[in-house]
Amino acid sequence: MAALNDALAKAIVGLAPQEQANIKRAFGRAMGEVVTEIINPAIAAYPELAPDDATWAAIAKARAAERSSGA
Repeated sequence: MAALNDALAKAIVGLAPQEQANIKRAFGRAMGEVVTEIINPAIAAYPELAPDDATWAAIAKARAAERSSGA
């Protein structure tokens, strides 16, 4: 997912807003498929892989900080 997110950030540089939106939707669909077809089945098979709420909160805060700093 991080690799897709990084690729998205690079792919939209210099594009018009509508083109950026189109690319973001396409990447969003791809990320959704990764979650549905790979991550969710893996967590179902190995529940110990599921992050707890504190881990998710830390991830969300880190991502928000990256986005707000323009990283």
